[in-house]
Amino acid sequence: MNNYSKIKLYIASAGILLGCAGTTYLFWRYKRRLRDAADAFNYLTIKTVCSENECKEVIEELQRRCSTFRSIGFDCEWVSDHGSRRPVALVQLSSYDGYCGLFRLSKLATVPSSLKELLEDKHIYKVGVSPMDDAKYLFQDYNVALKSTLDIRHIAHLCGQHPGGLAAMAKATLQVIMDKSWRIRCSDWEADELTDRQTKYASVDAHIAIKMFVNFINMLDRSPWSFMFRNRTVVWNQLDKICWEYVDVQYKQKNNVKAKCDAKTENNQLTAKKEASLSKRYSNAIRSKPLYHNSFLQAPDGELLCSCDNKKALWYVEKALADVVVEEPLTVRLRFEPSGRSVGDVGKFYQLVKENKCVVCGATNSYIRKNVVPREYRKCFPEIMKEHSSHDVVLLCARCHRRSDALDQRARAALAQRCLAPLARSDTARYLADAQGKKIRYAARALLYQSKKHNLPETRRKELERIVLEHFNQEMITEELLQEAAEIPAFIENSSYESHGLKVVEWYLEHGGGLLRLEEIWREHFLDTMRPKHMPELWSVKHNEERLRVKLKEGRLSEEQLKSIGICASRWL
Repeated sequence: MNNYSKIKLYIASAGILLGCAGTTYLFWRYKRRLRDAADAFNYLTIKTVCSENECKEVIEELQRRCSTFRSIGFDCEWVSDHGSRRPVALVQLSSYDGYCGLFRLSKLATVPSSLKELLEDKHIYKVGVSPMDDAKYLFQDYNVALKSTLDIRHIAHLCGQHPGGLAAMAKATLQVIMDKSWRIRCSDWEADELTDRQTKYASVDAHIAIKMFVNFINMLDRSPWSFMFRNRTVVWNQLDKICWEYVDVQYKQKNNVKAKCDAKTENNQLTAKKEASLSKRYSNAIRSKPLYHNSFLQAPDGELLCSCDNKKALWYVEKALADVVVEEPLTVRLRFEPSGRSVGDVGKFYQLVKENKCVVCGATNSYIRKNVVPREYRKCFPEIMKEHSSHDVVLLCARCHRRSDALDQRARAALAQRCLAPLARSDTARYLADAQGKKIRYAARALLYQSKKHNLPETRRKELERIVLEHFNQEMITEELLQEAAEIPAFIENSSYESHGLKVVEWYLEHGGGLLRLEEIWREHFLDTMRPKHMPELWSVKHNEERLRVKLKEGRLSEEQLKSIGICASRWL
């Protein structure tokens, strides 16, 4: 082949390559073009439900279709009347393949049992943006305890995507433009008939959520997580492992940084921010040093009573109540007979060596004490129930502690409704801000302290003095008057305040089967929501009941003490 032929061949080859590149580019641009959401999702099958029979049929179809990904798109709509929210009017659920159910709660007398069961099924994730808010309203309006909500912004952040609003993420991820006009968002969702635009808007909202969620999970194949998952089947088999710490947890924008680096680096930054935030909320709460030193306490005859910390063991020695018998591990023997010995599993529990690690994930680098039964309830218990409360104190790492606290709010809300014990709001807090008191206090302190450091303008000084003088009905400012004004309380006790914890305790004493049942509810809640893998051996939901039965058999428990916790003595004997 001569040189001329070779040149022609090279030119032809280059032309073919350029043509292929151009075609590929045009195809890429076509795929990346922005489309209207209604057009992009014109394949949706929309079922509007206004009766219980229709509901059962649609729910069964949704359950069948969402079995692959164990997740479903979720959203709610309601009407606001002069700034006041009316009950949720519409619940939207969508499968990944486009089957959408619009459940018109405003037209249904009650929430159908089939819908309630699906919403409360903890094995199916309900994905959306801010689903926890919708869950709160469903519980308030219809007593539906929505479970396994998942804000897709958590997963977007995990994948290195910018977690914005639903419309912004849909535009960036799916290249679709959503209809977010205020006219449709604020339309009448309680109308006799929903318009075509309303049904499309409502179904698209739920469908986009599940579409993005599936896309984000599939993205993990190309993220630093990919070394764990070799194919998408494995990724979806590990769905609980990926999502567990975000389930039923509110997304907070301020706790995240913009995705500018790989997901592993971002996760490290996020963890550091969470721990820093927790350290501010719980002063000296995050520990890196061991909490449990596992010293041991013996009876006079050498029988092991319990494990304890060094400080407690040495206290007995310093008070001449015990002697050191072993230096390492520190073991002390009492010089007096204790009130009780270790009996059965409940006694063996206190003899166990305690591990310094998170009982949920096993982390050992740092931990925070977690009260399984929150203090706001336990502090209202009688003394007989407060003894040996260490059973309900476990260790959690900062991440698990944050998740556990968020999940506890749901249990509190359920107790608030069941026991008619509303949670504290700004107008029902124990102490309320006294605006007038704060004003006088500020004026007096400014005159006392600021005037010595800075020359206050004469007009400002006179204004501050007038505030103080008017309150005390005096004509002259004195040092004593300013000192008195500077100590005026900025808060006043709310006469209408009712303690949520106390009302719950009183309700269980009278109607709920006693305080042991309240304890068990919180322990069951912790096990169910956190699924701890490293709980202490012999840790029991019925620990206090077993302990009190032992005391009753030994004659160390009176009928009055049993009555104080809501137990009839004759029933236990």
